[in-house]
Amino acid sequence: TRSPSRASHTLSPVVQMNADESVGLNAPLTVLPGIGTRNAETLSILGLRTLGDMLYYFPRRYDDYSHLKPINHLFFGDEVTVLGTIQSIETRPTRGGKMHIVEAIVSDGTGAIRVNWFNQPWLASKLRPGTAISLSGRIEQYLGRLVLNSPDWEPLEQEQLHTNRIVPVYPLTARVTQKVLRRLMHQVVTYWAPRVTDYLPGSTRRDADLIDLQTALTQVHFPDSAEKLRSARQRLAFDEIFLMQLGVMRQKFVWQSSTARVFEVSDDWLAAQIKRLPFSLTQAQLQAIDDLRSDLLVGRPMNRLLQGDVGSGKTIVAAMALLMVTQHEAQAAVMAPTSILAEQHHRSLIKLLASAVDEIDTPPLRPEEIRLLIGDTPENEKEEIRNGLADGTIKIVIGTHALLEAPVIFKQLQMAVIDEQHRFGVEQRATLRSKGENPHLLVMTATPIPRSLALTVYGDLDLSVMDEMPAGRQIIETHVLYPGERERAYTLIDRKSTRLNSSHVSES
Repeated sequence: TRSPSRASHTLSPVVQMNADESVGLNAPLTVLPGIGTRNAETLSILGLRTLGDMLYYFPRRYDDYSHLKPINHLFFGDEVTVLGTIQSIETRPTRGGKMHIVEAIVSDGTGAIRVNWFNQPWLASKLRPGTAISLSGRIEQYLGRLVLNSPDWEPLEQEQLHTNRIVPVYPLTARVTQKVLRRLMHQVVTYWAPRVTDYLPGSTRRDADLIDLQTALTQVHFPDSAEKLRSARQRLAFDEIFLMQLGVMRQKFVWQSSTARVFEVSDDWLAAQIKRLPFSLTQAQLQAIDDLRSDLLVGRPMNRLLQGDVGSGKTIVAAMALLMVTQHEAQAAVMAPTSILAEQHHRSLIKLLASAVDEIDTPPLRPEEIRLLIGDTPENEKEEIRNGLADGTIKIVIGTHALLEAPVIFKQLQMAVIDEQHRFGVEQRATLRSKGENPHLLVMTATPIPRSLALTVYGDLDLSVMDEMPAGRQIIETHVLYPGERERAYTLIDRKSTRLNSSHVSES
């Protein structure tokens, strides 16, 4: 799951509070001191429109300046907080006079360090000699001497939000600085986080070893220690998965309470269709086909995830399901994330379902009953396909997002197959489903998903795993390449494509 430290909105503020507090948390940002209409419009670019939005706008990372070091123990590359007193400060122009540098000498009794701020001349009048100051930043080196360039700073008498602590770093937009946003966050978090009512029972929190929500919201923004930050992130990550699981369970309940058309096929019919295939099926494929056949008999919409490596034969399993539906004069749609993959599916389905395997074979479908609809399809052909779908003469259509367009209307869509389902959002799947009346849904993925994770993330889907490769197929190897190895990947692709092109030339 996404960590609160790496995402802005990881979950919606699902909280319980009395009526007055609810109104407060839903109040616009203009109720905050110093936030006018213009500033509120700028913050809305970040998705921050209410106080509740700010409470759940988590830092993207943290800078740990909580470790104080005396100046005489500083080293190049340290990210530290230094407490000291300004000994001297002056402003001088750079060469050309286009920029001014404010240069200060800060001492803590053990030593002194030079501090530079660029193009902020007003600092010279604000930070006078004798001012006690807290500085946080990265120690750099110039001409052999250690320096701090453009560090965050605060007078020591102020509550320190930007230095001497684990500092939150938020996603920003133009005209919004970290200091301004941190200050606003501190106002909201310190007041509202303690007033949020935890929806998790105490027994659940104890069983899962979780802190309360109020503490988690406070510590994820302004952690007192690395340990408290870890506890806060663990609680909020738990909430994200927990709430997602509740939503998945609710979606599954709603879907299972719906009715769908029953599609029954005989053992002889199914055996005949499997027999005409040009190869034998694996036990995993046969089991998956049996799962789909059972789903089509129960009178509820099929909602199944078919998982298997590339080359495990998922397309053949899906083709059998398509046949079970279309042999009863219904229609089916196959949606792929790219035109190339859609074209590949179109060729495969034509070969499997609309091509004779010998002189006496009669294919279950005709080629004109299986069509391809993608963005590059000529407009006159698109119109022909749309008409065929509307009058039912086209049984199966394969396409990309073009299938979601309003002009595409089916006479009787009873099955939707979605390939690489993680590439499509919930709304896109819902749009495709809305083109039929509770159509059966089969989604396919080649992404390896641990069963426990699949049950959590795709808990609304029944799971069929293709864990057996057809005879003669090469073993699929998965490798992780880091950004620094990008050229290695390009070289491999170039070598493989060159070899492939050479083989095509020799065959022709």
